[in-house]
Amino acid sequence: MRYLLAAAVLMAAQPSWALYKCVGAGGTTSFQEQPCERSQAQTTIKPLVEAPKAPAASPETPTPTTARPSIYEQNRQAEAERLRFDAQYKLRDKTAELERHRAACDAQQRAILSNRARANNNLAGAMYEQSVATEAAAAATRCDTRGRELLGELEEARRLCAARGCT
Repeated sequence: MRYLLAAAVLMAAQPSWALYKCVGAGGTTSFQEQPCERSQAQTTIKPLVEAPKAPAASPETPTPTTARPSIYEQNRQAEAERLRFDAQYKLRDKTAELERHRAACDAQQRAILSNRARANNNLAGAMYEQSVATEAAAAATRCDTRGRELLGELEEARRLCAARGCT
């Protein structure tokens, strides 16, 4: 009984690609892709869904490849735009960093040189004034060195931005 039930379920759940329904002498029904034997009654079954047919391409109708860019081209354009924005942001950031550095150096020099007023008009004051001048010169050298580094980075960012087509 179990086997008969399993066979009935399998027959009822035939795959959708079966094209022929064959009924045997004993009333057994089978679905198959090949035509039935001569001793069996055959019924041709059409699939429920047929594959859509491609429309004929006319000269006026653009083909999908010419209508819009391929995925590869879209990705390439998106990557180029991302790189251009990155170059613009880097240029903006490097310019701001150089300006902040210059402002910080100017403030540091003013603070150091304001200490010169504390020097007394004697030998100790002269020594203090000289130490303030030495400190100011050292700070100016540090600022100049870092400023040159930042200028080099800024020029590199400008070249990169020009190569990427920044505005």
